Formats: sequence, C-alpha cells, structure tokens
Amino acid sequence: MRVLDLCCGMGGISYGFKEYGFEIDQGIDVSKTALRTYSKYVEATGTLMGIEEYNPTRKDFDMIIVGGTPCQDFSIANRKRNIYSKRSQLVIDYCRIVKAVQPDSFVFENVPHLSKWGAVALLEMPGYKVTETLVNTADYGVPQERKRRIFIGNKKKHLPLVPPPGVSTPTVKETFEKIPDNWGFVKHRPETIEKFKTMHTTKWKNNTGTSAYQGTRRLVWNEPSCGIGNVKKFRLLHPKDNRSISLAEALALQGFPHWYIPCGTDTEKAQQIADAVPPQLAYHIANTVNQENH
Repeated sequence: MRVLDLCCGMGGISYGFKEYGFEIDQGIDVSKTALRTYSKYVEATGTLMGIEEYNPTRKDFDMIIVGGTPCQDFSIANRKRNIYSKRSQLVIDYCRIVKAVQPDSFVFENVPHLSKWGAVALLEMPGYKVTETLVNTADYGVPQERKRRIFIGNKKKHLPLVPPPGVSTPTVKETFEKIPDNWGFVKHRPETIEKFKTMHTTKWKNNTGTSAYQGTRRLVWNEPSCGIGNVKKFRLLHPKDNRSISLAEALALQGFPHWYIPCGTDTEKAQQIADAVPPQLAYHIANTVNQENH
C-alpha cells in the first residue's frame, strides 16, 4: 500500500508510515525548504504545490492519503485565528482529493479546535467509515503532552485509534540526556535572561493579559514536555537553564531521531519542527490503518 502525504512538511507522518513498512509515494507542500527535508529523510518525491492546485484525475485504490492542513486558523493560541480563511479552507481541498482518488484509507490530523464544519466534512466523507479520536501524543511514547484530533477513514470498517499497551513515556530529562550534540540555541538579550531567572511557573501565562511572561513556560525534568510551538516565537524554557529550549531539544521532544535535522535557516528549522507530526504517533496510526488488512 502506497502513501500520499498532503501538506507533508518535514515528513513526520510519512517517516512514521515508512518505519512501519508502507511505501511512500510522494509528499506535497508549499515550502521548498520543508520539501528538501522531506526528500532527504523520507527518501520520496517532494512536490512543490498547494493542495488547492492538486487535481488528481484517476482513482487509486492501492493508496492511503494522509496529511494535516495548516492549523493556525483553528488554534486557540492564535488570537487572530479565522476559521473561514483561505488557509483553513484547505480542509475542503483535502476532502476533494480523497473523493477524487478514492484511496483505501485516509488519515487527517489537526488541532483539537478544528472547526465544526471541517470535522463534519471529514466525518461525512461519502463511501467511508470514519472514526475520530482525540489523542495525547504522550500516550504513544512521545515525550510531549500534545493534543491532536485524528480522523481515520476506511472503505470497509471503522478503525479506532487506541494507545498501545505498556508504552513508556520518556521525561524531558530522559529525552535531553540522549541528545548527542545540542545545537540551535536561541539568542536572548541580557535583560531577557534576567527576566527568565524569575520565571518559575510551569503553566502558560495568559496571552490576553499584559504579563511580561506572555507565551512563556518552564519545562519540568521528570515529566513529558507540554505541547511545543515554534521556539523562536514561544519561550519554552529549559528546566534548569535560563534560556529557551534549543532546536535540537525541540526536535527530540517531537520524537524525531537526533540526525533528522531539518534543512534551511534556524528560523525555517524551528517552524518545520513546530508544524511536524511526531513520527511515533504516525507509526501507531500506520499500525491501526494496517488492521484493515487483518
């Protein structure tokens, strides 16, 4: 069974499916830099194109379509979110492509606050039995408490996504200790570092207030990380050091191998890491999709 990855980014979903044993057909994305990363590590064709431009003309039953359209306009962390924006409408393009290709199965990933109209479009996909699951990536072996909505559609039966038994969730300390070479440190002004020294809370500060610590949180050694964002934009502080976590640390908390280093500038790397789907979660999704064949 071959995999088509829409809005593939740096390849978290594709890499997880590849590790499970699926053949990756291609990834489609609008970012040249992310596609360089995708092609380098997934070793599959990366096609530079917006999915709104992708118009497949033939049915392909020996295919699984996966992907997650941009989530910024659905995320409650975005105070300027717009669930009716052109970007948010890509959910409809994803559904259009599934209807055209008629794959054996499809997988769609997004934030918990995906719009109601987006969820309905996925749940009512003609010809598919669709199962929706709210997941926490920590339940799948990812060292991060990251909530996501997963939709799995199959032509024959419902495929519920269930956390595998006996999975151990690494802590921040265990994850950081395995990083062989730490890189990608965020530069801070001296006054910012002084402010970090007084920042001890492990909860996000309210973004609607006027706190000097807006968008800042300190990690805890003996727990998984909270959901990470772009470390260039959100100050997710190291448990001990008075600095934001590095790109290598963010990559590890997303569950990528240490050598899976994104291409591009540090700013481009940070965005790719933030947007990625943890490969371990994708691996277990692949296992669920594969149940259809048993």
